[in-house]
Amino acid sequence: MTRFVEFPYYATNIPCPLPTIAEIDAACDISLDYGGRRVVEVGTHYVNTNVRVPRVYALYSNSDTGKNYIVMERIAGQTLLDVWSNLSISEKESIVTRLRGYLDELRKLSSPGYFGSLGRRTLLDDIFWTVKPEPAINSPFTTKEALIEAMVLKYTQDGRPPYRAEFYRQCLPGVLRDHVPTLTHGDFQRRNIIVCSKESGSTDGPDRPELEIAILDWAKSGWYPNYWEYCLAVCSLRWGNDWGLRLGKTLEPFPCESAWFADLRLELWY
Repeated sequence: MTRFVEFPYYATNIPCPLPTIAEIDAACDISLDYGGRRVVEVGTHYVNTNVRVPRVYALYSNSDTGKNYIVMERIAGQTLLDVWSNLSISEKESIVTRLRGYLDELRKLSSPGYFGSLGRRTLLDDIFWTVKPEPAINSPFTTKEALIEAMVLKYTQDGRPPYRAEFYRQCLPGVLRDHVPTLTHGDFQRRNIIVCSKESGSTDGPDRPELEIAILDWAKSGWYPNYWEYCLAVCSLRWGNDWGLRLGKTLEPFPCESAWFADLRLELWY
């Protein structure tokens, strides 16, 4: 059953007093690109933005400035992107196995019967974004055909070739087929995975204790086709190390779908 919280929201049993708006606005940015939204660290507990995810402590707005604030638990550690090259083979295998277990748990949740965000809202991936509301591109979708048509319609924007769009309209239903709505993180990259030790929060040293992992940045999560997570992850690969070779063990692989998806996404954003 879908649960909603009242806005503003303030959690109970927080580890220390909430930061003030002035403290948040003056805090240092975390060095990640979140599409213009600031993500800052405030002290040792808070970040403003069986699966371990940051706990949300507060949601509220500043009526004077119109800014919205999300105060979240700060999980100390380093991103998997930063530490990957320093991990041993056994540590890499352990992390991949645990990530696969986390994501398999998400996939087992019952389908809501639509492709969309929680509460039957619009999918938040940029591929469905338009300047003005366009329901055929933005709306939650009850069929895979409507979802594919939304991507084709997005392709025709900004003067892209209509015959190429029609080519996608003819081919994609045969490639992106038989996929059901599954709960998806929506931006599964190593920069969104935090690695830390259970004892100190550090990943340094040859005799470091067992590593913990947490998944951050669920802003684009929702009910997408089950190929979506893998296809997006492939699009973000840079092939500077062996992470790409382990991706198929971390996520259920969809190599045929990812090839078509990568071409479409590349054309949409370049």
